[in-house]
Amino acid sequence: MTCLLRIPKSTHFNCVYYIETNRQREDNILKDLLWDTWQNYYRVYGAPRLRLALVNLNLYHGINRIRRLMREAGIYSVISRRFSKPITTVDYSIRHLQEANA
Repeated sequence: MTCLLRIPKSTHFNCVYYIETNRQREDNILKDLLWDTWQNYYRVYGAPRLRLALVNLNLYHGINRIRRLMREAGIYSVISRRFSKPITTVDYSIRHLQEANA
């Protein structure tokens, strides 16, 4: 069969006898946890807060791993910037002219 398809035997055996590693299994579980947490908190949480949410579940993982898993799962935070008051400036030269005309 592999001769007809012109693929190496190693490729065939890698596909047939593929075993998922522990880290890959753990990553898939973490992706699901991150997705659920992200959904529950209105899609606002980023990597630092998701990491703290995992710490509350006694799961300690690095921030880079969480960022990588977020990227793979399509999770992103919706950043809302804080409102900053516009700065009011007074142009005294114009004010002086207005007082003179009045």
